Amino acid sequence: MSEKKPQERRKLRRLPAAELNLEWRLRKGLFSRFRPAEGRDFTRNGVSVVLDSSDSLNMGDAVELKVELIMEAGALSLEKAAAVVRNIRETADGQPLYGLEFDFTANRSMKSDHTRAQLGRMEGILKRSEKLQLRIQPLKDIDALRRN
Repeated sequence: MSEKKPQERRKLRRLPAAELNLEWRLRKGLFSRFRPAEGRDFTRNGVSVVLDSSDSLNMGDAVELKVELIMEAGALSLEKAAAVVRNIRETADGQPLYGLEFDFTANRSMKSDHTRAQLGRMEGILKRSEKLQLRIQPLKDIDALRRN
């Protein structure tokens, strides 16, 4: 007996979603708690983040990050990523944007090939997700094709 599968009723194909969650804390504080951050740009070498308005960092500050990439099929995570604040700029809405560079000399975990591979996997997934979003966006949302 073969079971018939219900007919697909979607007009558009379901696409995988990837969401990057970041939390940070200063590496100096022994008992400091992790606080949320909004990731704006991610590569295997670093990440740019916007923090809550009550938080701030200075150039050269060493931070510890929890990085988690959540996907439909599971999640990739890195618990103790060490990074250093390399630049601070303002976003279009006036918030500070912190450029964090991963410090691959900070500890044994950061020196491991596993850490580098995990960061590379995350970067690849986020790139593919962004390309897919760009490819499926409506033409009216593309600035170069928008007519006033």
